[in-house]
Amino acid sequence: MAEYGSLSKAADGDPGKQSLYSRQIRELEEFFGVELKRRQGSGFVITEAGRRLAQLTRAHLASLEDFERDAKRLPKSIAVAAGNSVLEWMLLPRIAALQQALPNTSFQFFSQRSETIVRRLMEMTIDIGIVREDALRPPLRAKRLLAFGYSLFIPRNFALDVTAANLKARLVGMPIATSVGGQFREMLMQAADKAKWPLRIVVSCSSFTQAARAMRAGDCAAILPDIAAQDLGDEEAAQISLPFLRSAQRRLSVAWNPRPAQVRPILLSAVEAIQSATKQQAQSFKTSSQGKHLRLIAE
Repeated sequence: MAEYGSLSKAADGDPGKQSLYSRQIRELEEFFGVELKRRQGSGFVITEAGRRLAQLTRAHLASLEDFERDAKRLPKSIAVAAGNSVLEWMLLPRIAALQQALPNTSFQFFSQRSETIVRRLMEMTIDIGIVREDALRPPLRAKRLLAFGYSLFIPRNFALDVTAANLKARLVGMPIATSVGGQFREMLMQAADKAKWPLRIVVSCSSFTQAARAMRAGDCAAILPDIAAQDLGDEEAAQISLPFLRSAQRRLSVAWNPRPAQVRPILLSAVEAIQSATKQQAQSFKTSSQGKHLRLIAE
């Protein structure tokens, strides 16, 4: 019920299952002496007490699953959620380092936005999340990973005659790909309008990695997080700093719920492994940004 929101959805419309679940929940209510579900319209929804019991149960069952896997010498499983660009440009390139730090462990990666990740951490339906710092909520715990800004990435065939002096004029006719929505898109358009810099966005994508692929086709530039520089070869794109985006930074943290971590120590080990792997990635990113890619500062 906690996962699906209602008794009928949890039973998938099966009257037999719905009757069984209702009876089992009633037995739990009698045992604990608290209401776990309440009527809403023609059905039932979970109460706050029921939601808390579901969270406790998830943590308990996950710790028992870890114990079973230890006993059978099977790999433990850790569910990690992050934005698509963070997964593809930060985590997946460091999967070997994570496996080395956490042997006999399997990973499940989910691509989701920070708000969804925070909610799932609270509900204990995922183990670890990489989220924006400003999205964190108690009782979640977090450790900072890195902060990055945004740049314009131009295919080499577009960038040959681009200079700091003519960049603003060149943007007038330059087709651009970037993320379709969310906080970044709103901030981007407001900053560009305020600075009176033209942006001709012709490709709007559901993820930055899709925008990067559009740029790689060679027919448009792309506004991407700076971490994309690690994935774009020197022969592919020039990285250009836009003056109206200099103050735009995203701070990322690795977050977890302390409740399941109390009974699953591997979660804290995974947090340390992700932080360590990301630190190496950040150093690599810093080096590539300083030397590997052309970086124009448009004054």
